[in-house]
Amino acid sequence: MPPRRRLIQLPLAGKIFLCVLAIVYQIYLVALVNFLHNAWSTPAPSVVVHQVTQTPESEMKQWTPAQMNAAVDATAQDEAVSNLTQKSSSVQAGAATRQKGQASQNTDAQYPLSTVGRIFFTNAYGQASSCSGTAVTSANRSVVDTAGHCLYWRGGWSQNLIFCPLYDHGATPYGCWAARDLEVPDDWINARPDDYHHDLGIAVVAANSQGLLTDQVGGVGWAYNQAAEQAFSAYGYPAGAPFDGQSRRSCEGPGTAWAHGEGTVVSIPCDMTGGSSGGPWFIQIGGNWYLNGHNDFISRFRPNHMYSPYYDDTWHALYDRAQHT
Repeated sequence: MPPRRRLIQLPLAGKIFLCVLAIVYQIYLVALVNFLHNAWSTPAPSVVVHQVTQTPESEMKQWTPAQMNAAVDATAQDEAVSNLTQKSSSVQAGAATRQKGQASQNTDAQYPLSTVGRIFFTNAYGQASSCSGTAVTSANRSVVDTAGHCLYWRGGWSQNLIFCPLYDHGATPYGCWAARDLEVPDDWINARPDDYHHDLGIAVVAANSQGLLTDQVGGVGWAYNQAAEQAFSAYGYPAGAPFDGQSRRSCEGPGTAWAHGEGTVVSIPCDMTGGSSGGPWFIQIGGNWYLNGHNDFISRFRPNHMYSPYYDDTWHALYDRAQHT
């Protein structure tokens, strides 16, 4: 009969040593995973902030009715844009996220269309120009979403920028709001001439005599990292022929994702022209309206279509910085 084996009993000190060793090993593994995650993950998007030096009063004085009528369309709607390759599947770069909007304190506001307006500014060459924009729900109640090229274009920042919700043939029922900060992503500042995938911009506006922007006209909700293949409703103030920029126009249609430049853009059927740049693309989820793109550029290679940057983590980083500015 074989001898019975005896279990080896470690002394108490040995047991404590092994427990400590196991804990240290677990800490090491956690630290290693975090290190590798940080090393491999995409850096947080960088935002460039341009603080407006003019007072809101001086910005507003720039815009007489005659100056508004003389404003030309500002556009990156370059017909030479051709580096577009259709994507075969829905784009969703990260977790899809959205935030509901806030209605206006004014019971007569036409929410959410009350959030859409015309933007006037002086470009880097001193020319009176116009774009479109959207009042977005935000912590500071002062955020206007638009196209990056309406704020920064080829080495120069826009000046004397104001936002006029519900503009119509010179009428501004809630007044206009003057910008105090202009913000764009760093990779728009450094973008190649034919790359509009992050042509994103946000203006933070000062209060006017009526108060803060979204208190008066409401702030539409926002969404990013959404599927591209869904229905969009686009709005803006096209000023290029055959339009004159004096009234709001709209388009509706399904989205299509495209590889463009260093990223992704989305197209919809639309005949709007320059001046509509920055005007919102809305989606509807559960009866709520969300900003999920904007009019940005066109291409002669696909006539009667408008393109928007895909609203991704970079858009949200830009928005989040602006709402706390």
